Amino acid sequence: MTQRAEARLAGYTYLGYIVFAMSAAVLSSKTTGGADTSQMLATLRSTIWIARVTVLLDLLQIACAVVLAVTLYRLSKVVDATLALIAMGFRFGEGLLGFLPLLGKLELMKLATDSNGLCAASPGCLAVASEIFKRPDDLFGQFCFVVGGFLFAYLLLAGRLIPRWMAWTGVITIGLQLICVPLYVATILPGKVVNWLWFPILLYEVPLGLWLIRKGVRETAESAPGKVLS
Repeated sequence: MTQRAEARLAGYTYLGYIVFAMSAAVLSSKTTGGADTSQMLATLRSTIWIARVTVLLDLLQIACAVVLAVTLYRLSKVVDATLALIAMGFRFGEGLLGFLPLLGKLELMKLATDSNGLCAASPGCLAVASEIFKRPDDLFGQFCFVVGGFLFAYLLLAGRLIPRWMAWTGVITIGLQLICVPLYVATILPGKVVNWLWFPILLYEVPLGLWLIRKGVRETAESAPGKVLS
């Protein structure tokens, strides 16, 4: 595969990743509404087909993370092969860790539909469901995302592979989350702050996806790394 084709694939994958992730988040919010665990399971049971769609979207998101890990490594290794390999490892880890919240979702779907919803009246079943709802399975994938995403943004900036303003946007927005996500995992920072800081990253990833599709990366980055891309 040529560098241009790899860049185009990365661009389409970036946009697909965003669509799948946001669609899954919006739909998931409709499947777990309720004041307590029993009501949340009842909501999940009544919207089980929506939940099944979110499972498919989650799988597509995992696939996108793996594709981005490989393509971004191929595009940025001319700048620093070691850092690019580390970044690829984290983005690949993000994809693998994406199965953790997916498994939890499948467990909840099974509890909500088993015995025609009788689980909602069982204390033991409710305790298991409550534990799954509270489990921070997605935090580990988020940590891998911000580490890998920051390193790739830095490599794109250092190699002048994309416009500097775009690369700097990625370094700053993902860099903020690189600080905040570990603090949230350690329960030092409230989740609301982290949740809001995901949106500025779209100012980097959407233009980047479109740029990679239309322009690709600077093919002469290895031979002339000091020239600023306009």
